[in-house]
Amino acid sequence: MSALVMEGATRATQARGRVRRESLLAAARELLAVHDSSQITLADIAAHAAVPKSSAYHFYKDALGLYVELVALLDAELQELIKHPLPHLDNWEMAMAVIIDRAAAFFDNNPAAQQLMLSSQTPPLIKRSSRQADMDTSRLIEALIDTQFILPVIPDRSRIFFHAVEAADLMFGLSLLECGRLEDNMVEEAKRMSCAYLALYLPKYMPHRT
Repeated sequence: MSALVMEGATRATQARGRVRRESLLAAARELLAVHDSSQITLADIAAHAAVPKSSAYHFYKDALGLYVELVALLDAELQELIKHPLPHLDNWEMAMAVIIDRAAAFFDNNPAAQQLMLSSQTPPLIKRSSRQADMDTSRLIEALIDTQFILPVIPDRSRIFFHAVEAADLMFGLSLLECGRLEDNMVEEAKRMSCAYLALYLPKYMPHRT
């Protein structure tokens, strides 16, 4: 077999593998919308995706391994939504409210994200992965607010924003635990909690950037 033919066969195999992997991730999202993550096996996901079970186990050791990759995709989608430019606002608290509303809309439309990123039943491996992504998300939020307001110089400022993000996530998670969905009043509580924490470090009014 010529090198050219072998290269073409390799590319075809890689392309088929990418399609199957994407199908598995999409199937997991659909199953997580109606089933608890602990009740779903990798074989279930493969069957739902119409992907051979042997191929699924070639990509992932188990469903948990797939969930880790899915969480990374979901975090990236959330970050893309959050980093849209802000409208002109009077103060940073209004900016945080807009950002938290964006996050709430994302979770409201993504049951898989609710289970894997907010649920109290989320496995520790996924929690660690998602917390690391929250660090990146908090830096995005900090940078987004900094485009409109002149933030004060504060030691470890990025970690302060990270704590504010975790406070909002806590309220989102409590809403899911108590009500099974993101209630509007709990989204408002997330805004109050994150802003109250940030207000310990940020002045209420900061100069606008020109």
